[in-house]
Amino acid sequence: MGQDGVGAVELALDGPERAEAVYAALRGVSGISVDAPPVPLGPGEQGGALELLTVALSGGAVTAFLQIIKTLLDSHGPGFALKVRRGRDRLEITADNAEQALAALRELLDGPS
Repeated sequence: MGQDGVGAVELALDGPERAEAVYAALRGVSGISVDAPPVPLGPGEQGGALELLTVALSGGAVTAFLQIIKTLLDSHGPGFALKVRRGRDRLEITADNAEQALAALRELLDGPS
């Protein structure tokens, strides 16, 4: 994924139901590849609170990706938070900071990985 260097990010969400909503919204969109890698558990662990998705984007899919994230934020309300990581860069997107965070996410995706 992301071998063309256009945009590859990891998305962390609070809970499997939110991860499933994002996965379902992104799956099947042209230019977007989404994967839910299994998270290894330590002895005695039942699973973490955060779910992780790996998303790779072609150049033409960045705008569609940002629109999907905005729609998810609008529909899920203020409790919905999305943590984004690309390389060493990290960003948290919520309904409260959506406008600025989505602009920062666009810059993150357009920059070097």
